[in-house]
This record gives sequence, C-alpha cells and structure tokens, in this order.
Amino acid sequence: MRKYYNLTPNVFGSNDYLCHYTSFNNLCSILSTMTLRISSYKNSNDMAELDSNIASILNSNKTCEIEQYIANQCGYISFSTNIWDTKNNIISKFGYLIPSMWGIYADKSRGACLVLDKDILLQENAQMLSHAKWFDFIDISYQQYQSLKLVSKTESIEDIARKNYKHILGVKHDSWSFEQEHRCVGDSLPPALSLKNGVIRGIVVGKQSSTKDKNKLLSILNDENLACYNQIDKSRFVVQEIIGANVYTTDFGVYFD
Repeated sequence: MRKYYNLTPNVFGSNDYLCHYTSFNNLCSILSTMTLRISSYKNSNDMAELDSNIASILNSNKTCEIEQYIANQCGYISFSTNIWDTKNNIISKFGYLIPSMWGIYADKSRGACLVLDKDILLQENAQMLSHAKWFDFIDISYQQYQSLKLVSKTESIEDIARKNYKHILGVKHDSWSFEQEHRCVGDSLPPALSLKNGVIRGIVVGKQSSTKDKNKLLSILNDENLACYNQIDKSRFVVQEIIGANVYTTDFGVYFD
C-alpha cells in the first residue's frame, strides 16, 4: 500500500542545498559509487558560452590559448539552487521543482534530482579540493550581452583565467536563466566529489519513473556491496507531482505502487 503525505515545498530541512538533475541510469551510477563526476568544458551543452565570454576579454592576444587552458585544465559541476525573494525573505523558486530542468536533464521526469547539503559537501571533499590550484562555487549570471573586460597584456594565461573566472565561467546567455545554476568551477579539480557522510539530503524521483526503476533504486540502496549502503536516509525520498502548471512533491518513503 502506498504511503502518501502532503508536504510543504521545503522538505529537506535546509535552505542552502544544491540540486543536481540526472537520468535514472546516471543516478544508479552515482549512488553505486557515491561520487559526482567533474565535467569538462569540452562537453558543455552551450558551446557558445566560452567563445562569447573569452572574446569579451580586451587587450589580450591569447584568446585561443585561454580557451585551450579552460578546456584542458578547468572543470565544473552544475547545480540548481533556490531563488530568494529578498523583500519577503522567502524562497520564491525551489531548486528541485523546476519543470524545464526535469524535462531536459532528468529525462522528461523519468530521472531524478539529488538534493545535496552544500556545507557537508565542502567538508567531505575539503582534502581533495585543497589540491586544486583554485576553485569556487559561483552563481551563474544571465545576460543578453556579455560585458567587456580589460586585462593586462603581460599576464599569463593562468593568471587571466584565475583572476577573471567569474567573467569567463560564470556568465551565460539569459535564455538559460531557467536553470537557476550554481556551479562548482576550478583548475585541477579532482575527477569526482564524494557524496558520502550525509552529503545527500534526499532524492526527488521523477513522476514518470517506472515501478521497475523505483524497485531497482531500492535494491541499490539496500546492497551491502555498494558505496551507498547505509549512507542515505530513505525517509527523505519524494516523488515529483505535477498539478496544473505547478510542481509539487509527495513523500513516498520506501513504498511504491
């Protein structure tokens, strides 16, 4: 018998969390290893992003070299975050309730959204991140036209990138604003970040996910041989529900139809 509760939107008990949308197969891989891989800018879904941002750097004849440095040395992980109504001090848009993100990155709601505790993520990965040349978590700025940036001709490629990373790696065209993106960026990042020891606050499973997939998810979480065993509170599972034009969540614990 299915277990149903009506929940308030902020079901994970914290306002400072990161939301990572993914397909079901990728979710299984992530949970099996309890790691989240760093992406390369070579595989960015917006190929114009770097071109536009690097082209806006003035007084530099190293455009191609900067692009190669970013592609070869730098990495990132994309998350969605809450949008705050600062006037009323409330969350106006929840990071795990974005319909377009469910459609694009979570396989038309057949996938899932991992909800991660940012503070614990940083604590868990502090040692690995200490070996990066530099890293930061930044909010993406959405603009129709990129502003110009003046740099010194004598600066090295690495210095230009390090001093201007928010300009080069933190700006996207405003047509991407639906992502509410918060990005981990850096040079010489580890291959993946650990999600162990309380990093995962919960998992939102897509409304279109099958019973077969949900049962597979449970079998993965209960497998003593996998890294996720006893790592996740199974009471923090919610299923995405669509009501009209709005997206809600409904608790299903470990019970499925």
